[in-house]
Amino acid sequence: MTGALDFLHGLDDAEDRFEELSRQLVNNFFVLLRSATMHDLGNEAMRRPVAAMVSTARALLAYGDQVVLALRDGNFFVNRRLVKLDFGSFQNARYLIRIFGFLDINRLVFSGEPDHATIMLFLQAFLEVLAEKGESPITQYPLGTIKVRKVEETEDATHQRDDDPRRQILATYASGLLMLRQFVNDLRRGRSPRHAKVKRLCLELVDVEPRHHGLLLSLLHLEGYKGNLFCHMLNTAVLSIVFGRRLGLNRSQLVDLGMAAFHHDLGWALVGTLEGAGLPLDDADDAAQLTMDGINDQRDQADVDMEALRVKVARALIRLGGFNELVINRLIVAYECQIPEDSPAEGLYHGEIGASFMTQVVRMASTYDELTTPKASRRALLPDQAMRRILDDGGRTFDDFLARIFAGCLGVYPVGTLVELDSTEIALVVDLPRNPVHFHRPQVKILVDRMGNALTDGPMADLEQTGRTGQFMRSIERTLDSRQYGVSITRFFFG
Repeated sequence: MTGALDFLHGLDDAEDRFEELSRQLVNNFFVLLRSATMHDLGNEAMRRPVAAMVSTARALLAYGDQVVLALRDGNFFVNRRLVKLDFGSFQNARYLIRIFGFLDINRLVFSGEPDHATIMLFLQAFLEVLAEKGESPITQYPLGTIKVRKVEETEDATHQRDDDPRRQILATYASGLLMLRQFVNDLRRGRSPRHAKVKRLCLELVDVEPRHHGLLLSLLHLEGYKGNLFCHMLNTAVLSIVFGRRLGLNRSQLVDLGMAAFHHDLGWALVGTLEGAGLPLDDADDAAQLTMDGINDQRDQADVDMEALRVKVARALIRLGGFNELVINRLIVAYECQIPEDSPAEGLYHGEIGASFMTQVVRMASTYDELTTPKASRRALLPDQAMRRILDDGGRTFDDFLARIFAGCLGVYPVGTLVELDSTEIALVVDLPRNPVHFHRPQVKILVDRMGNALTDGPMADLEQTGRTGQFMRSIERTLDSRQYGVSITRFFFG
C-alpha cells in the first residue's frame, strides 16, 4: 500500500504543479492587461508582466500541445481543469471575468510557444478594442499563435461534463488521502506542513453537491486504507461536513467543522515529536502510519492521566499552528476529544461548561468511522450496526438529542447497508433519505428481484415512495451482512 501511495504521491506533486501554474496563468494574464492600460507598450514596466506571461504559458505547454484558458459558468478552466483560486488570485480572476465579458470571448488558446512579440501583438489588439469601446471584435485581429473566440456551450457538452460524477468525487477523496498522508509525515519529520492545502480540501468537500453525498460516503469503506490516521482524519471530516450540510449549517460553519474534524486526532502525530523526542530517520515513515488501534490503546489505558494528556495534545497543536482565532475552534475540539471511547465529553472543565457542539459532532463521526474499521480484536461493524451503537448510546457517551439528529440526517441505515425489503428484494443503500424525518427510508439499489434473480443493473427505489392508498410501497424488513454476500461497497459504486 505504501508503494502505491508513493507512486500516487508523485502524480499528486505533478497535479499540484499544474494547479499552481493555472493560478499563475489567470493572475499573470490580468496583471498583463492591467499593466497595458497603465503604461505605453514600449515602457520598461511592461517587460516583467510580459516575461511572466510567456514563462507561465510555456510551462503549461509541457502538459499538452496547447493551453486553453476557458471561462464557463463564472469559473476559469485550464485544459478543462478547474482553476482552484487562492486568496491572492481570487480578486484578479473576478476582474478578468469582466474583461472577458467586455471582449465577448470565453476562450483563449496558446496553440504554440508564445514569445515577447506574440504577447505584444495581443496587447496591441486589446488596446485598440478598448479604445473603440468594443466596436471591433478582438476575434478579427491576427494574433499569431494566440487564438481567442466565444464558444457556445452545447447541451451535449453540458451532459458530458456531468455524465459521471464518480470521477470527480474519487479524485477529491484520493487527493485528500495523499495530501493528509503527506501532512502527517511532514509533521512527524519536523517539516512545515501545508495548511492551505488542508483548507482547500475542506472547501472541496463542502462544495460537493448534496446529490453526490452518497458517492462520497461510500468511500468511507475503502478497503486497505481504513485504520490509518490520515484516512481517519478524512473520513471524520466527510461525515461531519455531510451531517452539517444536512443540518443547514452555512459555508463558514461547515469549514470550521471540517477543519476541526481534520485536526481532532492530529495531536497524536505530534506528541513526542514536537517535545524533543524526535523520530529516527529510518522509522519516520513507519511512525507516520499511525493507526487508530494504537491511538485508542493509549487513550483507553486506565492509568493514564487524561487531563495531562489532553493538555499535552493541545500544546502540541498550539506549537503547530499558534494561538489565534483561526485555530481556536479546532483546538477546543482536539482538547475535548482526547477522552476514552466510552466516556462522556462532560466534566472536562470541572464545572457546568460541557463539550462544544462541534466536539459532539466530531466525536460521533469519529466513532462511526472507528466502529466500521476492523481491529485486531474484532471485525468491523456494518454501517447500520455502527449507527445503531451511536443511536442506542442513551446519552452515556454522546448527547442523546444530537445522536438522534445525527442518525436522522445520515440515516439509521447508512450508505453501504445491505437490506432485505418486505417485497423479498435485496438492495443496497446508495443514498441518504430525502427527508430526514423518514430517516429509516433511504434510497436503495435493487440487487436481487422478487424471484431471486441477481440483477446486474437493478432499478433505484426510494423507500419514501407511496402508492395510491398512501402506504409505503417498500420497507426494510432486516439488514444483511454484505460480506457474506460478497458485496464490496466501494467496488459497487466505483467498479
